[in-house]
Amino acid sequence: MTIKNLTQAMPIVATALGRRFGVQVIVGGRDACTDGQHIWLPDLPPESALRPVAWGLLAHEASHVRHTDMTVFQREASASPLRQHLLNVLEDVRIEQAIRRDYPGTQTTLEHVIDWMLATGQLQTPTTDAHPAQCLSGYLLLALRWRVLGQQALAESARQAEQVLRQTFPATLVYRLMGLMSQAAGLKSTTEAALLAARIEALLEDEATAAESSPPPAPGASSDDTNGADGDDDSASAAETSTATGTETGDGGESSTGASNPTPSSDAAEAEAEAEVEAEAETETPPNADGCPSQKAAADGPGPDAMDQAAGDDTAGGAGGETPSGTAAERLRQTLAATADALEGDLFERVRRQLGQADTESAGVVRLPAAEDATLDSVSATLLLGQVRRTSRVLIARLQGLVQASRLEHPCAVERGRQLMTRRLYRVGLGETRLFARHREQPAPNTAVHLLVDLSGSMGSQVSANRYAYQIALEASLALALALEAIPGVSVAVTAFPGDDGTDETVTRLVQHGQRVANRAGAFDRHPRGGTPLAQALWYAAADLLLRPEPRRLVLTLTDGDPNDRALALSILEQCEQAGIEPVGIGIQYDVSPLFRRSQVIESMADLKSRLFRLTERLLV
Repeated sequence: MTIKNLTQAMPIVATALGRRFGVQVIVGGRDACTDGQHIWLPDLPPESALRPVAWGLLAHEASHVRHTDMTVFQREASASPLRQHLLNVLEDVRIEQAIRRDYPGTQTTLEHVIDWMLATGQLQTPTTDAHPAQCLSGYLLLALRWRVLGQQALAESARQAEQVLRQTFPATLVYRLMGLMSQAAGLKSTTEAALLAARIEALLEDEATAAESSPPPAPGASSDDTNGADGDDDSASAAETSTATGTETGDGGESSTGASNPTPSSDAAEAEAEAEVEAEAETETPPNADGCPSQKAAADGPGPDAMDQAAGDDTAGGAGGETPSGTAAERLRQTLAATADALEGDLFERVRRQLGQADTESAGVVRLPAAEDATLDSVSATLLLGQVRRTSRVLIARLQGLVQASRLEHPCAVERGRQLMTRRLYRVGLGETRLFARHREQPAPNTAVHLLVDLSGSMGSQVSANRYAYQIALEASLALALALEAIPGVSVAVTAFPGDDGTDETVTRLVQHGQRVANRAGAFDRHPRGGTPLAQALWYAAADLLLRPEPRRLVLTLTDGDPNDRALALSILEQCEQAGIEPVGIGIQYDVSPLFRRSQVIESMADLKSRLFRLTERLLV
């Protein structure tokens, strides 16, 4: 690793963001993905231009973890590739609205991703020669992100995508689609997003059936002409007004259409659009001499923000217009039958691919491990607490007494007070008047301590009758955590490594900062497993301590063997020291001085508890 400042390390920053969002983040390797519970990111160097993109992906995936019902999503997405794509577009907009309400700063973070995609050509406007399904999905993605999420960088692209949509599909479909789109801003759940996606797909089916049953257009007439595209544009204006009203609600705003029950309002919007189209067909307004819509249409047509380009939308089949191949019915059927290959991929899937191909800081070397909470055993908790309190009560009282005594400075002599300094009374004859003592209390230690306990397979060695090394180490850790917890100004956490699965990618949280140690005693009933992933454990402890407010930070590591990767462990220890974290190694019948600048070897497991307490006394006093 070449990171010079640990606070800039991507695992540390990602952990801080993950904790803020309430999700587990794992950094390292080349993965950029999520399984619905954890988020993986590659380790990008501080100078990488992709770091802001990674933070945007983290915010997006965190919003999925927090707000998406994956059971509903997977069930509904299995209906068809088109349904899955429509649902993904709608759900992305919904969950990004939700996380912006919780964390307003994510709006800028997510907009960085859009800016990057536009600048690098990852996000483009569909063209009239594209697959009809791409014209539909591209318009929905651009228009909803512009209107609902307020991503202004997409304004022009959304206008162009609307022109392509109008040239590709019948006007009746466009009007009814906009009525349904007005529901997107107020979706409250994955279920509502799935219902809306199903209604859009049903709308396509209805329009395809209607187009197949209608007579073919007269020679020279466009498909839009046969559906009233050049008629009175009041219907377009009404549909646009509905869209703008339902979607331009700002960050996290709700639609006035009542999205908590989207189906009735969607029916009303569709019925209104159909009535307007029928009225338009009865009072058809011919185009002007240039083959363009009438001046009334230009004046009364779409709204000023999205639809001021609508005068050019009706050029399909007109002078200079490019007409998509196939009839309207054929294009609708192609859209309904679209495969995953024909549809544009998930917007953030493109981001994941780019991040996975980026040059990383430590690809394949180390990743910040995921933390799993230890299961609690109430029976073991009672037994462990009894053993620890019986054997450690004296040591705990001594440690607390020493720390409290160290907070009192030597008394200074003053002229007035309540306590005489008897040793200075002889100075009265010399005219000395400062005969009273005044004590000043120093601040509390104000220290965060993270205790790492090695539970590798070698800790399973038997040290006495029915006693094993890992049991003594866990009891000593529990006793020390209980003692530290009682000292004002000291915060303690205890973590075992590796995790219960024995892999390098996980650690087991026994106690977190702020938790009562006695309530977590049952977590200390653990067994040895796996190797010694010291580097990963130190990464986790460093990330935890750097988020603490205490000015002094200590990480105490109990281990009985050489780490899996000595060079990597040394690199992380050096970075910890540069970041102001004090690493201390406690070797259990093993010399850890080549790793830790401050270390101690404990030859007898019977002395572990008392030696551990004496070492902590020196660190805190």
